[in-house]
Amino acid sequence: MSLGGTEIRRAKLRFGLLTVAVSLLVFLILLLTTLSNSLISSLVGALEGLDTDGLVYAAAAQDTIAASRLAPETEGAVAAVPGVASVSVIGTFTTRGEVAGTDEDIQVFGFRPGEPGQPTALSDGSLPASGSEAAVDGVAAVGDTVVIGGRELKVVGTLRGARFNALPTVYVTWGAYDEALRAANPGLPFVPVNAVAFTVDDPEDVTSVAMAIEGAVSGTRAYTLNEAVGSIPGIDSITQSFGILVGLTFIIGIVVIGFFFLILTVQKMRTFTLLRAIGSSTGRLASTVALQITVVVVLASLIALALTVLAVRGIDTGIPATVDPATVIGTIGAVLVFSLLAGLLSIRRIARIDPASAVGSR
Repeated sequence: MSLGGTEIRRAKLRFGLLTVAVSLLVFLILLLTTLSNSLISSLVGALEGLDTDGLVYAAAAQDTIAASRLAPETEGAVAAVPGVASVSVIGTFTTRGEVAGTDEDIQVFGFRPGEPGQPTALSDGSLPASGSEAAVDGVAAVGDTVVIGGRELKVVGTLRGARFNALPTVYVTWGAYDEALRAANPGLPFVPVNAVAFTVDDPEDVTSVAMAIEGAVSGTRAYTLNEAVGSIPGIDSITQSFGILVGLTFIIGIVVIGFFFLILTVQKMRTFTLLRAIGSSTGRLASTVALQITVVVVLASLIALALTVLAVRGIDTGIPATVDPATVIGTIGAVLVFSLLAGLLSIRRIARIDPASAVGSR
């Protein structure tokens, strides 16, 4: 067995405590990142998952689709702008409804099937094709029913990551949306459009086409899809807040690992000096430290991953949360890389050892 592995085997308590400490820190990073991604997805997932290149709101909407009110003729005006390939309308409102037998607040989205603006995050079933059908991101399954404005719709599809305002979100055809909104607002002279979704002839030209729409259609503000998502009030604050928490936890974890191995190296300086004196190279001793760091981080990450999965399954946050494999791999990879970089402090001390000092000469 290598020198590093032998030391871990003989000092199980010391390395075990470090592994536990690092696993808790990695667990906290993974949990905060998962909750942050899930929260943001539940707030803006409906927009992120739209099949469109860009969106047009009313200029007075302050970057919020729910506050936007456009006249029906805006659709035709946007379609006439050079560079626009196709357009369609999107409507959304919040109401009280029933989803799979549970009465709760829901977000309703209306769209035209097969046109820009339809959802893409389908996980089971199909999108609604008639006014009696709906697709739901919420506690519902294919075959359940939802009730909106006193009208019962059959759930023909379920979505994942397609919520808005952290509410169960129901997607219906434009005809069903028209009826539901009129039922919720008796006497409504016409059903306003919240947004016009548009696609462009050249995907590289989305920004310039959006600017052209603003110039050609008065009283509107046009966005690329990413701009529309990023402009939602409060999203930046949430992202920054969670980012600070995750960043601080990450830094603490790296500092703990770096200083632990630095202290360990200082305590073993006499041993390392003797090993250098009998011919051990700096590279071999450095690889011992790197091996120990890798073993500790990998074991700690496996423990942290298990804890994160259990926590996500056990915590009822009111929003759907899942552990994203890409997030896990990225987090563990970053912890390992920066831990090895922190280990350079120990390796630097090893490299400065004078083998002659083992026999008292300078």
